[in-house]
Amino acid sequence: MLFCETGGTEMSDFDTLAVFASQARAHGLPVVISERSIPPGLRAAHQFDAAPFIASKGPEEGDRIILLGAQDLDQPRANDLQQLAAGKIMPSTAFGVFPSRQAEISVASRLAYALNEKPVIALPNQISDFPNADLPIFSAPPRANLREKPTLGLFFPDLSCPDARASIKRLRLCRRFSTEIVTNGTEKKNWIDLDGYDVPVWHLGEMLPRALAARFDIAVFFSEPIAWPRFQMLFANLVGQGAACVDATSRRSWQNGISEVISGPTRLSDLNDWLQEAILPNLTEIKQSLSISAICESFKLPETLREFQTMQPKVRRNKKPEKPSVLFVPTNGVGLGHAKRCSLVADAMRKDTRSQFAAFPSCIGMLTASGFDTMPLVSRTRHRASHDNDLVNFSRLSAAAQNAAVTVFDGGYVFDSVMRAAADNDRPSIWIRRGLWQDGQNNQVALDRQKTFSRIVVPTEAFDELNAPNETSDHIFQVGPIVQCHSWETSQRETLRESLQHEIGLEGKTLVVSMLGGGVAADRRAQINAICAHLEARDDVVHVLVVWPTATTDPGWFHYKNTRVVQSVHASALIPLADLFISAVGYNSFHEAIYGQVPTIFIPQMASFMDDQRARGKAAADREIAVLVEPWELLSLTQKIDECLAGKSETLRRNLRGLNLPAPGTTAASQHILEFV
Repeated sequence: MLFCETGGTEMSDFDTLAVFASQARAHGLPVVISERSIPPGLRAAHQFDAAPFIASKGPEEGDRIILLGAQDLDQPRANDLQQLAAGKIMPSTAFGVFPSRQAEISVASRLAYALNEKPVIALPNQISDFPNADLPIFSAPPRANLREKPTLGLFFPDLSCPDARASIKRLRLCRRFSTEIVTNGTEKKNWIDLDGYDVPVWHLGEMLPRALAARFDIAVFFSEPIAWPRFQMLFANLVGQGAACVDATSRRSWQNGISEVISGPTRLSDLNDWLQEAILPNLTEIKQSLSISAICESFKLPETLREFQTMQPKVRRNKKPEKPSVLFVPTNGVGLGHAKRCSLVADAMRKDTRSQFAAFPSCIGMLTASGFDTMPLVSRTRHRASHDNDLVNFSRLSAAAQNAAVTVFDGGYVFDSVMRAAADNDRPSIWIRRGLWQDGQNNQVALDRQKTFSRIVVPTEAFDELNAPNETSDHIFQVGPIVQCHSWETSQRETLRESLQHEIGLEGKTLVVSMLGGGVAADRRAQINAICAHLEARDDVVHVLVVWPTATTDPGWFHYKNTRVVQSVHASALIPLADLFISAVGYNSFHEAIYGQVPTIFIPQMASFMDDQRARGKAAADREIAVLVEPWELLSLTQKIDECLAGKSETLRRNLRGLNLPAPGTTAASQHILEFV
């Protein structure tokens, strides 16, 4: 193994370390970073950058140390390396730019003493008229380009110019290419505050250079070259993959030093027509020319590192599976609704793919029962930093995504682990993004991170007023509601009801099923107790209270004589059997009730992070196909139960039968995924 270390101790040094490891790993070099070398207080973004390369074990005989920024190596840092070597003879290669020959000799002496062997001192590759860093700058192997049309990257444009917004809007409206912006964190926030998320905006720290560069076919630079290794590796990757690099600086800072960079217009307003006339028709020729250029040769893996490719451990290749694999990642809260929706889509693809899941423990029982292999993710805990468990999930998702043809995420919040796993594995990714956000809800992270995904599939709602207008982006597609529809004949339904009543040991003319959610968004014990107590007086009623196997139950619920608590992962199968259904208004339960034509009393959960359940319930109540009761209206709840049991439920069922509902979108969603398989 190659243990990557840095001579410096600043946060910027560890940023560089992760960037180097990422580039080297892409070439097959067996690089790792010792967990002992990670300093306390490292920013979350840097931890995510380094996570795929962390090794818990120290170096062994035959391993080697690669030291970056060797000129900064002082005696305390040399002592750290000595402890890492633990007395072993440890060969090393040290990259650095030394102010004098004496400084180089001093560092070599410290390393020889710490590692018990004289080091190899290597100079970074030098690019003429390019700000040189103190480590090798080289491109990673090009990644597969799955884009239907080229993507333009605007690097550090002056967004404060009077015509900037109008010019970028014009670029965005061009159908021949897509446009994205790369800038710093402050400028990114300012742009989003002004123009929202129509144009994806990145700052350099969001992704490692290889993943970020792979997004672009054309790169237009509005700022001068800088000596930041992250930025230089990004440029090297752009060159290595054959992207057209354009100098838009007024002083021609790029083109004067690197002849392969193309001189372009310095004003954003002139860029659109120039790109369409001069660049787009010649992209293939530009890529071919770059592949044999001097700058591309300069950015190849240096000879001092190429020799270590032979150290790569042999990996036993498994036989190629008969069916391509799709990795589904349902998250957020307990994740049950997301997992259910994904399982329906995965089920529609069984003939063509082998679907696997990465999900929270609360979902594993349901997914396993549906016949899917599932890797557990780690739920957030109050006892650790909010991102700690997400780092673990990132490592797991990255490993799983490498074996998948496509990754499919379903959730409202795009965690760092999901975003990076989707972007870092040379695989397309799809977001099944349920809509209907609440008014005033903070969706900044979700809207910003949707840029990561190759395609976004939006399952619509049953009623038009609940759906957002069609979005203009080329990679966002709406499909019908993703819903499980049970179409049982009357005789089948009665047989199943009898079987259920026999199983729970109760008989009654009327079956009431209540399912008020997993308790993540709100404590529903008051409503459940009110329902149980009220139905206790009805000898003709069998009440089935459905809770998920992982949910917390109240011991008092088990004392009601005509209530049975059923812990099941197959709750949706009970809904069509009910004469009356009492439910929260989540996406799945709402549509299962509507499509199943089941009379329902909806009680919305309205936590700030959830979708707009009240709007859903109101749409049904306005059509007189369901009853809406607010969570605090306990007296109204019992009155509405009585009204439904006295005959209103039949009116609701009759109105439900008269609905003209959109066709379910499960098959359409699966087709959008299969296009990437």
